[in-house]
Amino acid sequence: VQSNPILYRPGEKPDHCVVIKYVPYVGDSKRAMDEYTSEIMMGGTNTIVLHNTCEDSLLASPIILDLVILTELCQRITFQTESDPKFQTFHSILSILSFLCKAPLVPNGTPVVNALFR
Repeated sequence: VQSNPILYRPGEKPDHCVVIKYVPYVGDSKRAMDEYTSEIMMGGTNTIVLHNTCEDSLLASPIILDLVILTELCQRITFQTESDPKFQTFHSILSILSFLCKAPLVPNGTPVVNALFR
């Protein structure tokens, strides 16, 4: 968190923790174990544990395609405002792509938004 001031302001902390360890034996396959805990009646808890094995590069492919398609679409759009009737394009740094990136690059002064709930 301290090494990434783009995502977290001083004193701000994430609401969850992700640990990634490299295991040479599994190569491009990645294994994930997720735990979801919920409250049940009479003060009890219920935990569901999922074990997932998948190919890391195959998981990234759809996001890369979405980034390319969204970038292409944004390059075609022109707009005008009431104060400036001249048609213009988006800023060369497309802030809209920040929804698909962990640490997006945005123009100076633009708030970083990389999650729909923020």
